[in-house]
Amino acid sequence: MILGFLPVDSFNVIVLAAVFVLVATGLHFTFGMLNVVNLVHGELILIGAYTTLQVQRTTGNVLLGMALAPLAAGIVGVAMERGVLRFLYDRPLDSLLATFGLSVIIRQVVQFVFSPNPQIVRSPIGGSFLLGGFNIPWWRLIIVLVTSVLLVGVIQFLQRSRFGLHARATVANPLLAETMGINSGAMRAGLFALGSAIAGLAGAMLAPISTLNPQFGLLFLVNSFLVVIIGGKGSLRGLVVAGIVLGGTLAALQFVMSTVMAQILILAIAIIGVRVRPLLGLLREWRGRRPLGSAV
Repeated sequence: MILGFLPVDSFNVIVLAAVFVLVATGLHFTFGMLNVVNLVHGELILIGAYTTLQVQRTTGNVLLGMALAPLAAGIVGVAMERGVLRFLYDRPLDSLLATFGLSVIIRQVVQFVFSPNPQIVRSPIGGSFLLGGFNIPWWRLIIVLVTSVLLVGVIQFLQRSRFGLHARATVANPLLAETMGINSGAMRAGLFALGSAIAGLAGAMLAPISTLNPQFGLLFLVNSFLVVIIGGKGSLRGLVVAGIVLGGTLAALQFVMSTVMAQILILAIAIIGVRVRPLLGLLREWRGRRPLGSAV
């Protein structure tokens, strides 16, 4: 087993990288594909976490809550898209303000219903196991595995399903997609619902390793945008690479400095990455235009 050759610190790097990828995958659909500056993404993660908490309180079944969390977040996402955001796809500033307002409303509703006090969601699988002489928590390993399976499933779904084909056509050229008989409105609603459901799943998966409060989703909002932007909007492969680099770097830095300083360095790396990507694109474009026989 490959993890057997990794020290516990290295496993924590893997876990945090998986968390970065997990929270950013939903944003890949709403921001990366639909180009909506979705500031409500953190609150969709919050809805998933608090749905799990409420089901745990009502039934005592945490796994049932985690199963219902994507459904709850997906329903809220569709309601927002159909009720507000579908009118603002060509107005990015208005959509930014709309999602900001929606995020504030959802956060205040959660605070009113559940109170601002910290809440706890218990882990469905407790304990740990020995690996290479270290104790590895079972639930953290589950997060890594679920993230991996989710990514493979999303890639296959977008590439091989009829919905994925129509969704990609809608994103690439909505007018041409309409002439081919594709309902672009339904495709956008479906993409927003899918991104929202994945955000809800992320909230449910991360709730047992965090303390819940109405600010819970904000912890992941900035990192989600960083991963999608650094990886390249609309690129799942880039999202994975960016998540591994940023999450792994943050985990490694936390071993040698405070969390605040580590976050500052991550932001600096992200800013450099945002500036370097266009330069690399220009370099590739220049190299593609070189006359035959010219020097490299």
